[in-house]
Amino acid sequence: QETGQVFNSPSAWATHCKRLVNPAKKSGCGWASVRYKGQKLDQYKAAWLRKHQPNAPPPAEESLASEGEEEEMPEDEEEEATREGRAPVPEPTATKKPEERSKKQQCKNPAEPAGTGKVSKPRVPVRYCTLGTRDSARNPQTLVEVTSFAAINKFQPFNVAISSNVLLLLDFHSHLTRSEVVGYLGGRWDTNTQLLTVLRAFPCRTRLGDAEAAGAVEEEICQSLFLRGLSLVGWYHSHPFGPALPSLHDIDAQMDYQLKLQGSGNGFQPCLALICGPYYHGNPGVESKIAPFWVMPPPEQRPNDYGIPMDVEVAYIQDGFLTNDVLQEMTLLVEFYKGAPDLVKFQELWSQDQTYLDKLKGSLASRTPKDQSFTHILEQIYSLLKLSS
Repeated sequence: QETGQVFNSPSAWATHCKRLVNPAKKSGCGWASVRYKGQKLDQYKAAWLRKHQPNAPPPAEESLASEGEEEEMPEDEEEEATREGRAPVPEPTATKKPEERSKKQQCKNPAEPAGTGKVSKPRVPVRYCTLGTRDSARNPQTLVEVTSFAAINKFQPFNVAISSNVLLLLDFHSHLTRSEVVGYLGGRWDTNTQLLTVLRAFPCRTRLGDAEAAGAVEEEICQSLFLRGLSLVGWYHSHPFGPALPSLHDIDAQMDYQLKLQGSGNGFQPCLALICGPYYHGNPGVESKIAPFWVMPPPEQRPNDYGIPMDVEVAYIQDGFLTNDVLQEMTLLVEFYKGAPDLVKFQELWSQDQTYLDKLKGSLASRTPKDQSFTHILEQIYSLLKLSS
């Protein structure tokens, strides 16, 4: 109804829908995976055959793909997805608000203890191949190493370019507190070039777990995106003292976003996740590691597996100047965290010869425009930070 497209068979339509989630999908049996009024189409087909051809043998599973489609594993994908708490089909309104469900879950699971000032026990990342089937006993904060597309003989299904102002703002946000932070990414998706351009970061100025405030902030971000003619293209969060690798929880949240950002659009649209690890001592220098990732759905014959976190190759665009938007956001963030128990104490030592403020400045240096005219404005923001901590 929304796109005016017509499909020749249930299988052709099912394949189209599945490609929105997994662009590599080549076929799919619609009779076995499409429901009408809660019942699979193959049940209607069997009932029709019993009525109109009472002497014919019951249709075997193999005959269900009679539209010339390749048969697929007869897994109850929708039921599995529902049991895992994922939406099996993207919600039509999700292009506006993909954040509601998984973000509230995200907010309830900060990886670092808030306000204690202590670094939690380091989490040792695991390889994806060691995970196997989902296990409720497994800690959702388990970190997982990302997989490269080349390692599984696939091409990255989209290209990404990120503005340095985006990295500057999310890095600044991530440095301010010992708790996890969250924000959204605005940009544009060009279907012709398959290029996702990330142009703006929108920090969520909320305390983790404050669902009421989160709703208002998310509404404000939606308005900002709309006014700037941008689309929601992803999200970011921080692991303050840990590596910039996704946890099992992050993988599920990202899979949820990918499904929801698809919305009712007629085609594939990617959703990018960025993780920032500002104070991880395993980083090679003072610069924060900011890691982009995307989740590939598990193989269809293993619907109970976790999604596969994929390493995304990105082109970085150096901006020539800091926009007023970015400077205003930085000032608002300083004001928001002022006096908070988990605010980083910037005058204390981060390493033997560097304060936390030195660490912050060093990390932002490579993401700052080369134009010296912005130096004094940043210094004003840094002096505000000193006062607030």
